[in-house]
Amino acid sequence: MLDPALYARQLTWADAQRFAGQQVLAVAPVPAGAVDVKLDVSTVVESSATPGTHQFSIRFEGPAETFLAQGTYQLRHPELGDFAVFMTPIARLPSGFAYEACFSHVV
Repeated sequence: MLDPALYARQLTWADAQRFAGQQVLAVAPVPAGAVDVKLDVSTVVESSATPGTHQFSIRFEGPAETFLAQGTYQLRHPELGDFAVFMTPIARLPSGFAYEACFSHVV
């Protein structure tokens, strides 16, 4: 179970842009506790939105030996800290798995 304080922390577009080309850690629950899974941020893309909203997505690439099912994970960035992020697996890659997190904020 994630710390409830992580849900109160909103990942902004400015934060997401700082992730581009970097690596984050996803804290994945396992029967013995949790393991850190290294994810490479492959793209950060802003989407067209309806007036009053700001939408963007972040795509990650992770290792073949650890599959992250759709769900909310604690993401850890060395400078930005920890966030609760809902991610969905979107592709099987030769090197592992691709995941996507989508965001929509009222502005």
